[in-house]
Amino acid sequence: MRVTLARLSLSGLLVAAHLVWAAAAATAPKVRVFVLAGQSNMDGRGYTVELSGPLAVWATPQHDVRLAYSNSTKRGAYTSGGFVPLQPGYSVKPGVFEKQGKDFTFPGATFGPEVSFGRTLAEAFPKERIALIKFSEGGTSLSVDWAPDNADGVYPQCLAFVRQALKTLGAEGDLVELSGFVWHQGESDFKLPPGQYRALLRDFIARLRKDLNSPDLPFIVGEVFDNGQRNAVRADQLAVSKSVPATLFVTSAGLNTRDQGTHFDTPSQIELGQRMAQTWLKEFSRQRLPAER
Repeated sequence: MRVTLARLSLSGLLVAAHLVWAAAAATAPKVRVFVLAGQSNMDGRGYTVELSGPLAVWATPQHDVRLAYSNSTKRGAYTSGGFVPLQPGYSVKPGVFEKQGKDFTFPGATFGPEVSFGRTLAEAFPKERIALIKFSEGGTSLSVDWAPDNADGVYPQCLAFVRQALKTLGAEGDLVELSGFVWHQGESDFKLPPGQYRALLRDFIARLRKDLNSPDLPFIVGEVFDNGQRNAVRADQLAVSKSVPATLFVTSAGLNTRDQGTHFDTPSQIELGQRMAQTWLKEFSRQRLPAER
C-alpha cells in the first residue's frame, strides 16, 4: 500500500509539474518570426531620404517589430549586431565597403521590403511580437552563390545567421514560431535556360525546409521585374509556386524601378513589402488584414 501511495504521489507531482509548464508556456510571449533573403531587391535600394509626404510614416523606427540583419562576407559582413527596432537603413549598397570600409554604420541610406512587411504583419497581430531575420547580398545567383552545397557560397552563411538569431530569441524565454521564408532573387540567373531556375528553386526550398527542420514552412517568392530578359526566371518562379506545397507567388506587376529595369524605386519597395505580407496573411492566417478592419 505504501508503494502504491508513493507511486500516486510521484504521478501527482508529474501531473502538477506538467500543468505548471503548460501554464507558463501559455503565458509566455509569442514571437512570430519571418526570414527574408535574396539579392539586391531584398537587400533593398529604396532611399530613406525619399520617405516623405505620404511615405513619411515608414521613416521612423518601429519598436514593436525587431530586425536582425546581415549581408555575407562577399562585402563585409555587415550586421545589425543582433536584434534592433525595425527601421529603414539595414541594407548595404554596392560601393559601401570600398568607400567607407569599417567606418560604415547602420542605419545606412537604403532599405528593402522588410520595412512595410514588418509593419503590415504587426498590425495584423497586435497581441503578438514580430521578428524579422534578413540576410541578403546583391549580385548573387541561385545557381552558384545560393546553391546549398556550395561551401563557399552565401547559403551556409545565411543558414548559420538564421539559426543563431532563432537561438537568441529562444534564449529570451519567448515562444518562437518560424512562420515564413520570403525570397526575392533571380535577376542574376536570367541566362539560365527555361526550366533550370525552376529545378534549382524547387531543390532550394526542399533543402531549406530540411535544414531549418520545418517541412511545412511557408515560402514566399517575389517576382523579379520584367525587363524583357527574365521571362524564363519569371515563368519558373510562378511554376514553382503552383507546384510546391505552401509556396506563394508575389507579382511585381505595376511596380517601378529606379534604373534600367532592375532595382525597385522607393515607393515600389514599400508596395512590394506590403504585397508580401498580405499574400502570407491571406493564405496562412485567419487574421483579417489591417485594411479590412
